[in-house]
Amino acid sequence: MIKKLSQLIFMIMVFLTTGCIKETYDMNMLSKKMHLSPTIAISAIRGDISLSDIVKSGDTVVFDQNNFVTIIFKKDSVIDLKLADFAKGILVQLIATIDPYTLDLEIGDILNHITGTFGISNPVIKINYSNSFTYPIEIHLNVAGKRKDKTVDLNLAPFTLLHPVAPTDPVVTASFKIDKSNSSLSELMSLPPEKIDISGTATMSISVKNSQPDNYVLGSNRLLGSLQVELPMEFRIKNLQFTDTVDNFLADAFDEESKLNWEDFELFRIDFDVENGFPMGVSLKMNLYDSLSHQVISSIDATDLLKPAPVDGSGKASGVALSSTSIPFTREFFSSIEMADKIIFQFTLNTTDNGAKDVKIYSDYRIDFKAALVLKPDIKFNLK
Repeated sequence: MIKKLSQLIFMIMVFLTTGCIKETYDMNMLSKKMHLSPTIAISAIRGDISLSDIVKSGDTVVFDQNNFVTIIFKKDSVIDLKLADFAKGILVQLIATIDPYTLDLEIGDILNHITGTFGISNPVIKINYSNSFTYPIEIHLNVAGKRKDKTVDLNLAPFTLLHPVAPTDPVVTASFKIDKSNSSLSELMSLPPEKIDISGTATMSISVKNSQPDNYVLGSNRLLGSLQVELPMEFRIKNLQFTDTVDNFLADAFDEESKLNWEDFELFRIDFDVENGFPMGVSLKMNLYDSLSHQVISSIDATDLLKPAPVDGSGKASGVALSSTSIPFTREFFSSIEMADKIIFQFTLNTTDNGAKDVKIYSDYRIDFKAALVLKPDIKFNLK
């Protein structure tokens, strides 16, 4: 009894120092059986965070001088052709095969949990190359993005590389840009793909009057090409849902051996106040799930946990969006915990205006937030 009473006193001291008791009681009415049910608000967490706090600018994620964010993937030696790789074609052409290659973006596990609409506005692929062949080389590039059973082709027309004028310029270093103006790159990257398959051919055209081998065997005669995929963070999202299923970790917190008992609370709620500087909103739903019956037993729904910030005509955030959300944990929810073996988390994302316009992501966007735990414990004890 002394131990329980000391625990109760300690709990009340904590409530008084960290929270705000919103009800008063006439202490003259105390009896041997006492029952208290104060409503208590505890300031649990407060802070702010920006994208640059989480992700640092580097080789993959790049912030420009205006803090605009671009994601970059690179692959060297996608094309590596020597003279011996060109087989004789018709009289004035030599043809070489570009070795097939698959670029794995390593996002397959994430994509398995995602549904909804996602649009990348201005992706770019750059083929950076050095060419020491003195005759024109035309590249026929076959590129396809794949996600499960879906495939989107790049639909890129053949293009001709710059070449040196021997012997004054033995090597030409240049770049060929692929974007939505000359291909279906925006549609391909908006799939979005798990992998990108690349293959093709290179055709070298030799002038008729100079078709003898000695006339094109000059310098090192080598073509080297690397690939750089640039994804500027300018996009639109509509009802993009990320769903993940985890083991029911709440069951351990409220099992028979735990000191926590949901019956001790008449009210258990978390209040969030957020100022969101990102042009993207988030809703959260948490489901208690029974995998044997394949049924959702109870749910908690936090719609508009983050509201998307407004944007200007260019798609850049022009202010912040304020949101206040209360997440109640009811007795019905707590009583359902022991009946569920899984918890399903579902996040729903929408950009500003419900994905109707493109938005841009900058590294200095911030989120200011605070959260409070609101409790109404049902305290029962006997005085002897």
